[in-house]
Amino acid sequence: MPFTMNSNNFVPEILAPAGNLEKLKVACRYGADAVYVGGLQYGLRSGADNFDETQLKEGLRFAQRYGVKVYVTLNAFLHDQDFENLASDIESLRDWGVAALIISDPGVMTVAQRVGGVALHLSTQASCLNRSSAKLWSRLGVSRVITGRELGIMEGQKIKAATGLEVEMFIHGAMCSAYSGNCTISNYTAGRDSNRGGCKQSCRFSYKVNESSDLLPLMSSRDLNGLGLMKTWFDAGIDSLKIEGRMKSCLYVASTCKAYREGVNAVIEQRAMASWAEQALESFSNRGYTQASLATRAGSDSIAKAEDENKTKFNWVGQVIAIQGQKAWVQLKNPVFKGDRLEAITYQGPNLYLTLQEFENIEGAVIERGTQEKVVSLNWEGLEAGMIIKQAS
Repeated sequence: MPFTMNSNNFVPEILAPAGNLEKLKVACRYGADAVYVGGLQYGLRSGADNFDETQLKEGLRFAQRYGVKVYVTLNAFLHDQDFENLASDIESLRDWGVAALIISDPGVMTVAQRVGGVALHLSTQASCLNRSSAKLWSRLGVSRVITGRELGIMEGQKIKAATGLEVEMFIHGAMCSAYSGNCTISNYTAGRDSNRGGCKQSCRFSYKVNESSDLLPLMSSRDLNGLGLMKTWFDAGIDSLKIEGRMKSCLYVASTCKAYREGVNAVIEQRAMASWAEQALESFSNRGYTQASLATRAGSDSIAKAEDENKTKFNWVGQVIAIQGQKAWVQLKNPVFKGDRLEAITYQGPNLYLTLQEFENIEGAVIERGTQEKVVSLNWEGLEAGMIIKQAS
């Protein structure tokens, strides 16, 4: 029987990517219930900034202030030499207050279970797609299964009902052409091991079939977007809704967290979702959207075509670092010019807009151009520290 708000007040968790400390703070401010991060070892996103010990401890303290849980990825496929410091590293993560470890390797799982004291989540890399597999992993101490992206929402519900495990599923982001991410394309195209943190996302590139053909995205999927299925997520009792993208920008993190928080709140409050939520998911580059196999089995319309791609370039303007009366101090990430139309991504409700007229540099001089990484002040009411600013479309 489906779970409903009326029966047990079930609310799914919004789980956001945090590729570095800055993105973790953005996710916390914009409505995430939990974030997943990578350490300097053992994870699958070596191209992300990732966290050293000092940054992780600071991130944990910041997240705690917002009531946000922090999960750490240990989901690379390890060789024997990688196990030397694994147990002591897991002990440290546990003692610092990490809420869960995301693991795919049975050997790593065994070490983590022996250390104890921290929840174990099965990575999507383990390709858990059925109840029998989930029951096996449960015996190794797993409390949550992150299913492969080949599953639909109702299949996730069946795994939860049969096992009693929490179920986490992807709701947004890049899709992989390989089965649940078990891919070796980057090994051959770039000499980087996808399953040990080196994925180059080679499937997203365009290729020629022969010398005379056009460049085409032959293996690329459209991006996943499950916002329109929010009531179904609730009814199925899916515990965690995962947003992909630890290597993506703060603009992406802010926009997705805010949109999916609105989707969750709309179901809780039994109202229509605000129109700006779907619009927010078009404010950053994407390859066109698909619901993939979430509701019905994915078909040919889930494959990306060159004309589907929505590219946005340099539309992340910067971030508010301080408020002084009606003046907002902004750290620029890309240049801005007098006359630019700006959009501030508010923490709740519709965004705020401003056509840039006079603004000042940090010395108080009036300027007409602000360059990357400089700090400028804008006369703009309604902003709060930490808000992300983008160029308005």
